[in-house]
Amino acid sequence: MVSNEVFVGAGAMATLIPEVDMFFNECTVSGAVATLDTSVDDEIKLVPNLYVGCVAKIDTNASAATEIAEQYLVIKSNTATTITFNENIDQTVGGPVDVTILSFGAPCVGPMDGSSNATLLSDNWLGLVNTFTPPSVEVEMKQMNLAVSGGRNLDYQFKGAETVSGGSMDISLNNGSWLYYALGKITAMSGGESTTNLVSGSDSNIGTHKGFFIDTSAKSIVRGITGNLYPPMSDGDGNPEHRHDDDGIGDRFHQWDGTPITYTFGEADGDILPSFALEVLYSKTGRTSSTTLDSLDPHENMYSRVFTGCQVNTLTLNFEEGQELKTSLDLVTRRAFDSPNGYLPTRGRTGVAALSASAGLANYSATATDNYPFLFSDGAITLFGQTYARVKSGSLTINNNLTPQRFIGNYSREIVSAHLPAQRTYELSFTMLITDTQVWDELRNANESTGNIVLKFEKDTESITITLSDYLINNVTVPFPEDKGAIEVEVTATARTLGTTTYTGKWGIVTIGGVASEN
Repeated sequence: MVSNEVFVGAGAMATLIPEVDMFFNECTVSGAVATLDTSVDDEIKLVPNLYVGCVAKIDTNASAATEIAEQYLVIKSNTATTITFNENIDQTVGGPVDVTILSFGAPCVGPMDGSSNATLLSDNWLGLVNTFTPPSVEVEMKQMNLAVSGGRNLDYQFKGAETVSGGSMDISLNNGSWLYYALGKITAMSGGESTTNLVSGSDSNIGTHKGFFIDTSAKSIVRGITGNLYPPMSDGDGNPEHRHDDDGIGDRFHQWDGTPITYTFGEADGDILPSFALEVLYSKTGRTSSTTLDSLDPHENMYSRVFTGCQVNTLTLNFEEGQELKTSLDLVTRRAFDSPNGYLPTRGRTGVAALSASAGLANYSATATDNYPFLFSDGAITLFGQTYARVKSGSLTINNNLTPQRFIGNYSREIVSAHLPAQRTYELSFTMLITDTQVWDELRNANESTGNIVLKFEKDTESITITLSDYLINNVTVPFPEDKGAIEVEVTATARTLGTTTYTGKWGIVTIGGVASEN
């Protein structure tokens, strides 16, 4: 690699990494250190220190005669095969323990590459991204004068906590997965599940199922790669957890048959929303599917960062006549992690293509129409119980009002401990042509409007439906025209209640049980 070659946009790439609970069984214990079982570390390596500050649940392994009380401990550091906690692990019963790294801030591990390097499940397509602003790192500067004589310059300075802020995306929407991250949970799932289970389909990573395996009854979707399950999860008995030949897991998950899945989304009212990580990579010419980060300091061949704990603070759906459905996402981010030597970014994916055993991105389809966005012309809006065909444009904004929090004991000044959601709001605006005075009458009405606001968008066999009720019309602007054309009225409203909200489509959302985490 030529050290004076500059990074250019042609080598830039951004992908999504699911953050889901990860289960590791039969970890051996020494004080505060848990070591992955050899049957696991033959296939999985952890990215060193990526999981600092994450919370893990410690539980008794199924082989133990008696049980220990569950412990929830903060990870102080980790190597490729060990996890060190902030206090000793309960060993009153001896023997191995099961460790579950909880989802927030914990990007899902991937299988080792051919040279036994660590990877993450960072081969997920973000969709039709128009603009992407990576989160930025802001460092608090501490400058002071000391109580000693000297010149007029500051006597001392140091760096305080880091805050990661400002991540955003503008996307031409071709799937409804972002509603899951904005609202918080999947309450039901149907369709897409074939009869071929993980055991019999273990070695397949390509085809109509796109590498996804489904358990609709548990509202779960996972990835099947080289015969194993990602994220690693428990079969309920603490048995070897991610292998296709474990009947407890392999018989339960079935290949995606390629037909649309119907997700029903609900509101999460707890203290945590589902999160994801973003890998942002800049690479120079010559990168191949096996190129890892070099061992130079600083790195010269690639510049890779993983932004963990990303959550949707604000989601805005924008629809305008003649245009595709677009969404703007404002994110809050927990940490900016610099990828270490030997790490294989994006699981070796070097560009957009349909998923195969060694190339391509999950959720990108070889069928072009699957990747097309939803269009305004295929939408329908119901207001006051009527389908309004004269809506010209509008928007829906879902605001979670997330607030970053820092707690003592997260073991790194780079890390925010949590993002706590506050009041959720739904705000709508429309520009429409009117045929009567009902929108004006609803503005003057002292009570909430009756009926539902329903936004529906369709393409081929896919659809997005959002239902809102208990709403107030806040403002109606009726202009006096300067010409003899139609009167365009601007209407704003706020809704209080989310009704039936679904996405039917061919986008796999990696999740376990339809919820963000166990904590």
